[in-house]
Amino acid sequence: MISEVFPLRLRGRGLGVAVLVKFGANALVTFAFSPLKAWLGAGIVFYVFGVIAILSLFFIFFIVPETKGLTLEEIAAKCL
Repeated sequence: MISEVFPLRLRGRGLGVAVLVKFGANALVTFAFSPLKAWLGAGIVFYVFGVIAILSLFFIFFIVPETKGLTLEEIAAKCL
């Protein structure tokens, strides 16, 4: 999906930044889980992560463009 959203001239840099942000977010969740669990308790931490997941679904449903059946040129025109 990420490779389809960026225009051809920015695809390499865009993918690099997207992968960096993804790994950074994964590291943040991994390193923050244990301290948050000790501070708030496991139940609250899982509820917080669940709320974040639900908000992410809303973002994907309403903001992320549909790319099924579109060419890269059509996707680029739709995203800009």
